[in-house]
Amino acid sequence: MNLTIFGYPKTGKTTFFNLLAGAQIEVKAYDDGKKDVHVHACPVPDDRLDRVAALYPEKKKVHALVDIVDLAGVSFGEVKSGAYLNLLRKADALVHVVRGFRDPAIPHPAGRVNPADDIRTMEEELALADFVSLESRLEKLDKDIKKAKDPEAEKERDLLARLRADLEGGRALREIEIPHFEEKHLRGFTFLSRKPLIHAVNADETDIPRLNAPETLVPAPAGRGVRVLAFCGKIEMEILTLEGGDKAVFMEEYGMKESTAARVFRDLPGWLGEVTFFTVGKDEVRSWLISDGTPAVRAAGAVHSDIEHGFIRAEVIAWQDLVRLGSLQAAKDKGAIRLEGKDYPVRDGDVIYFRFSP
Repeated sequence: MNLTIFGYPKTGKTTFFNLLAGAQIEVKAYDDGKKDVHVHACPVPDDRLDRVAALYPEKKKVHALVDIVDLAGVSFGEVKSGAYLNLLRKADALVHVVRGFRDPAIPHPAGRVNPADDIRTMEEELALADFVSLESRLEKLDKDIKKAKDPEAEKERDLLARLRADLEGGRALREIEIPHFEEKHLRGFTFLSRKPLIHAVNADETDIPRLNAPETLVPAPAGRGVRVLAFCGKIEMEILTLEGGDKAVFMEEYGMKESTAARVFRDLPGWLGEVTFFTVGKDEVRSWLISDGTPAVRAAGAVHSDIEHGFIRAEVIAWQDLVRLGSLQAAKDKGAIRLEGKDYPVRDGDVIYFRFSP
């Protein structure tokens, strides 16, 4: 999974990356014109994994990972440029870091600090990039259909024409319900306004009391698949450098109930429409993130492609029942483990042992 952090210059993107990754990358790293991309694989905390792993202290505990990507700042109106656009299209989800802090020493490119305006402008840029992609594809489809009648191409053209009209009307593509039978026509696209989106407002120090109510800093976003959170990068980075006990003291002093990383990773699976399942292997106890509704056979593929290809059955138990019974063997003895077929939709919190033929 790829969570890409992006935004306009001098908003605190690398600071946000450091808070999630626990890193100390110099926030001025891009000032000399370098365009290096920072990437860090972050474990997703899950106390359910901790409790399952506690049953097997001899095994290694392995968390599901999310790749956090930090991009350089993009100038206003430049999101649709080729190189930057390609990096955004690779993301499974986007985090737009928005400037909310006031600092005369760091001028805002637009000459004013207005996070609501920056959010609106960025969403318009994402939609414009999608509009350009749609226009290009529609032009090609029209030419192809004129040369030879193609029912599938006509269906794709009709769908894309509707989506273009929605974009022209100011709707992000994530807000539009697309029937399952039409989804196949969009598999080759990576529309930006269809990706899950977080607007992360880097708030001023004076706004710390409002971090848990970001709607007091910017209007609550309309539509599905988009959220707003607030953080104070300057103060939280200072806290990040402290020792454990001092961190808690300063968090309490500033009225911060939990870290930005804790908030993001706690809500991330639900926000992305994903569920977590667990496996207990020979050497490790592990959590896995998959899309909600994923059938067991494809979940097996997340573990290893050989298991998917040779899938026979899935032995399934809810994590709470496993913890209560104490072990998989005890669960088998009590008849608490279910046998499920390849089409079983994996549920959040399932502990699964996959039977397969090598």
